[in-house]
Amino acid sequence: MEQALTRISRISTGRVAARYRSERSGVMLSRPAITILSTLRSSGPVRLSLLARLTDLEAPLISREIRELVEAGYVRRSADPTDGRAGIVDLTAKGRRAYQAYRDATDAIITETFARWSGPDLHELRLLLERVVDDFARSPERVDRGTRAS
Repeated sequence: MEQALTRISRISTGRVAARYRSERSGVMLSRPAITILSTLRSSGPVRLSLLARLTDLEAPLISREIRELVEAGYVRRSADPTDGRAGIVDLTAKGRRAYQAYRDATDAIITETFARWSGPDLHELRLLLERVVDDFARSPERVDRGTRAS
């Protein structure tokens, strides 16, 4: 089970897959940059510190990627109105279009990948994958070995 999940993760998030999605979408950005665009798309404007937590990326990487995304016109950075020392980042129209193109390419690749699967099989897979996600998201229960019956 673990080997299969690891293989799926490596295949879907690896360099080859990212390059293929970039080529298909015409959006030639790094994987961290795509993660930032995706997060900003769902979260809206956020402070850099929160963006780092939401993306699970290190602060220096966030700073570098944001600087490049601002220079390329994908995001805008402004001062936080409640604290001028903090920066707020948000998607620009160009950033929204780029994210959508990347998302559309990803959706097309997924559709092609599962094209030979039947509707019922896809439905069952979706249900099982949701169950896997739910189980992984739950905190592991701690068993007090001292109170277990022998």
